Amino acid sequence: RLRGKLGDSARAPRFIATSYGQGYSWIAAPEPEPDGDVYVAVGPAAGPEALRGEPRVKAFLVDLADALRARLPSERGVSLLSLAAAGAANAPFRVEVGLRQDDTGVHCAVVLREAASGRALRAERWTIAPADAAQVGRSAATAFAASIKSEIWRSLARVRGDAGPTDEPIELRLHRAALLLSRSPQNWLDSEAELEKLRAEHPNDPQTALMWASHLYARLVLDLSSDPAALEPQIEALVFEALPHVRDDPMLALAAAKLLCFVGRGHLELAEALAEEAFARGTAFASAFAVLGQLRLNRGRLREASEHFDHAIELAEPGSEFQVFLMVLKCTTLLALDDRQACQAATEALYRAKPLTRTQMGVFLASPDEPLPDDLRQILLALDADLLRRLLAHFEYLFVRRVPDAASRKNMFRGVLAQLARHRPLDELPARVRAYL
Repeated sequence: RLRGKLGDSARAPRFIATSYGQGYSWIAAPEPEPDGDVYVAVGPAAGPEALRGEPRVKAFLVDLADALRARLPSERGVSLLSLAAAGAANAPFRVEVGLRQDDTGVHCAVVLREAASGRALRAERWTIAPADAAQVGRSAATAFAASIKSEIWRSLARVRGDAGPTDEPIELRLHRAALLLSRSPQNWLDSEAELEKLRAEHPNDPQTALMWASHLYARLVLDLSSDPAALEPQIEALVFEALPHVRDDPMLALAAAKLLCFVGRGHLELAEALAEEAFARGTAFASAFAVLGQLRLNRGRLREASEHFDHAIELAEPGSEFQVFLMVLKCTTLLALDDRQACQAATEALYRAKPLTRTQMGVFLASPDEPLPDDLRQILLALDADLLRRLLAHFEYLFVRRVPDAASRKNMFRGVLAQLARHRPLDELPARVRAYL
């Protein structure tokens, strides 16, 4: 009931995680205290003292801060700064407001600035006419808040300039941007709305095309109801649309290589050429190792793939979604190698980095020769037959099909099928999984 009131999702929880057989745990970060972490600082207004004290200007600043709070998750604090505390907030983003007046009214310049670079991300202007009521300012504040959130999303999601050695690939930048700014458990849907606006504004931009293709890839990964037959041709077309314009940008070339590798369709050699060239010229070492590892996986060179994933894990930001993604790839690669000892060590490291992955991946990474731990057994028993079939088919689509060797693919299913044989009727298996029995 509490989860329902919070709008939380049991499959992708932001507040309450289920520990099967044990109970529930609160996982959300605490809301910032008044003097705690601030994500967006608003004001103070700059200009003549008489304008700063004008009631409609003061109301506009309050309404703008409230509208931003309504759009951002509670853990992304918004602070309305006074003139005395102008330098007190150490916020990643700052909304500056400048004021001037003439016969037509009070002119407000509203600028969103990124603290780290000092770069102005968005600048807009609004005039408070002498006859304007308070409701006009409230409507303007709501519109400004929406555009400010969109611009923050773009600053987080887009690649600007040369990528650093620890920078994550495009699809994970999109995921992180949505995760940081979303009030919804299905945060990738927020990226979809922002990307549609970006595509409408820049229909011929190659990076935007690759971002949209990466979003479609995320749908294939995160949404069990997504249709590969419908989305893969769209991803392929978007990559080839962008390809003539991205070869000189290593980060975008890596994104193109990753997507071509994922959809297959005979593009493996082109993907390898793009990734090798980006690795030789670029500075995004972690992303390059991640893509090269997946390409080696698709070639059946599993030891090389595992080594590349190790290099990328060492470079990635500790505890980031990027590092967790790499650790999952390493675990599934070790399954294919049937290196159970190394897989167990890698799995334990994965669960320490992100405990929720035990709930999501534990049954698939389980040993075929040992009893299933009680929490994972409870998960397996609780799954209805239809969801179990979809999860097995999804595991095959995301990980198993990419390995060319039949014996290695069978290794990847040994653990979960052995545990299913002990706990569930085997007639629940989808057809393409039954072949691995």
